[in-house]
Amino acid sequence: MAKTSLGIQRLHSLEISVHEAGPWLTYLCQGFGFQHIGVSGGAAMEATGTRRHLLACRDLCLVVQESVHAGSAVRRYLEKHPEGISRVNFLVQDVQRVEGSLLERNATPVDHVRREQAGSGWWKHLAIATPVGDVEFGFVEIEGDGTPIMPGMEPCGSFDPLHNPLGLMGIDHLTANTRTMMPVIAFYEHVMGFSRCWDTAFHTEDICPGVGSGLKSVAMGEGVSGIKLATNEPLRPRFGESQVQLYVDMNRGPGVQHVAFAVADLARAVEHCRTNGVLFMVTPPRYYEQLEARLASQGVGQVGASAQVLQQLGILVDGDKRGYLLQAFCQDQGVQFRRPHAGPLFVELIQRCGSQRFGEGNFRALFEAARRET
Repeated sequence: MAKTSLGIQRLHSLEISVHEAGPWLTYLCQGFGFQHIGVSGGAAMEATGTRRHLLACRDLCLVVQESVHAGSAVRRYLEKHPEGISRVNFLVQDVQRVEGSLLERNATPVDHVRREQAGSGWWKHLAIATPVGDVEFGFVEIEGDGTPIMPGMEPCGSFDPLHNPLGLMGIDHLTANTRTMMPVIAFYEHVMGFSRCWDTAFHTEDICPGVGSGLKSVAMGEGVSGIKLATNEPLRPRFGESQVQLYVDMNRGPGVQHVAFAVADLARAVEHCRTNGVLFMVTPPRYYEQLEARLASQGVGQVGASAQVLQQLGILVDGDKRGYLLQAFCQDQGVQFRRPHAGPLFVELIQRCGSQRFGEGNFRALFEAARRET
């Protein structure tokens, strides 16, 4: 039986817990065009033990937060995990109604609904625990003019809603990795009221017996807001050597593996990111030699970029008869910042041109190409 909608309007913000905010602020502002517009005031910082930096682009916000004393929830998170996303906030119409619905569905709140001043407006917010490790989900109702500032913060820079050098359109999806996905899928369905919109299972054992690895993936979506949350789990054989299990080991538990930013023009976005210091994963040349034949076998029509441009920028292509999508994967933060404790979180850039898939055709193609390069 379908659950009544929680009244989620959109994904509002992601909170990233880090040891040191400086590299993240440079990475996100220079590399992706976010604007640093708010920072914790003294009283809030002392009360929470946390310095929070608010970054905004269009209507999307990121919070980069670092601890300043032992009472910080950020410090407690980082004692167990490397740097990463520790809370996902959803904008809702009525947080009191959301709380009632969540309690009826046996959700686990971590606090009570709070009403706090935020700039010239007010925030009413609530958070719940999730089966995605120590990641929490927050629900936010904003009263007032909607100025992009959060409780306990003071402005530290002006906000230009037209500033968007990357062509960022929003968050296409979030992907979490866990050893077993069913508790997460059940939570999304029965607590959040989401429904299944895509799934796949893939293993490369047939390509290289005794070496291949695999995963299962399911995406759950919320129809009104368009939010999509994907979850991966390892697939036998060699369960423990799956990329998903390797992430869980590195993260010391389940967590958000990547955030996918939707962009209007991926080639332009990749060029902007590269120019501003963002590192991307390397795609084997063999991938592009096989690309035309693979897309034809999938029923993908004409792609609006030449193979030469795609290879030059390291852009991947997947799709079906309904269209195609373009993807580019940034290096994880441990590689980007050259600090292992920065962790395995990474950013994906995606441009959809009709296809609503998640690029599963690229998993096998990349593995095949990498094996044939060796």
